[in-house]
Amino acid sequence: MIRLGLCSGACITRDTTSVIATASAARLDAIEWAADAHIGVGDLKAAEDAMMATLTAGLTTASYATLYRAGIEDVGYSRFDALLKVASVIQAPAMRLYACGIGAIPDGKSMGEAKAIAFIASTLGRLGDRAARTGITLCLSMGRGTFLDCYDRAASMLKAVDHDFVRLAWEDLPGSKSGEATAALEGAGSFAGLVVARCAGRDGRPRSVAEDESAWRERIHAIRRAEIDPKMGSFVLLGALRPEGKAGDETLAADADTLRAIVAEAG
Repeated sequence: MIRLGLCSGACITRDTTSVIATASAARLDAIEWAADAHIGVGDLKAAEDAMMATLTAGLTTASYATLYRAGIEDVGYSRFDALLKVASVIQAPAMRLYACGIGAIPDGKSMGEAKAIAFIASTLGRLGDRAARTGITLCLSMGRGTFLDCYDRAASMLKAVDHDFVRLAWEDLPGSKSGEATAALEGAGSFAGLVVARCAGRDGRPRSVAEDESAWRERIHAIRRAEIDPKMGSFVLLGALRPEGKAGDETLAADADTLRAIVAEAG
């Protein structure tokens, strides 16, 4: 079962109540709460309030999005554990994080890519062990300035980690060709724990899902084929930044409607 959700970070100017109202108005199923925008690390009261408000609105929590970077020193895993605690309170099945850039690794630039992958993979394995105790899956976000700045590196990292609780948060990277992005999702298969629809064109300009409808049709079918247990569900999260007010609501509703129709078509 594919469920559609909203990244609260896409509504960075809106408060928690407004984010929930926005997701409900677009008839979405879930919300991914962002640490930097709405539920900060250590704010367990805000986490509990958001969790209850989400459930009361008939929505579920898809994930907890953090800016944590695996590979950067975190003595005793104190920051990671604090973030994991918030994810647990909001009942998130997944927590998003990043792999640090190679420049952030001690002697990273001189060690070469293979050793850098091994270093970060080892760190992610230990983090995965900690997350497994709570039943929360870690999903590696992609993006510039991180080690996962291209699809080939993402595939190499997941292969090196090989951990049941470490997956990929796939997205359509700016500058990538549509077919390349789709092939990467198909190649990730069940290792794609989350799919984030940011819909940025090669020039970085925001695009609607409808502008790439044929590509998203292929992607939704790829997600469906990769589902190990359809009852567990897969999340596709709308993550493109939304302007305040009616314009933002309308673009979100249009993207949600397009994806909803494709999901229904996929069966």
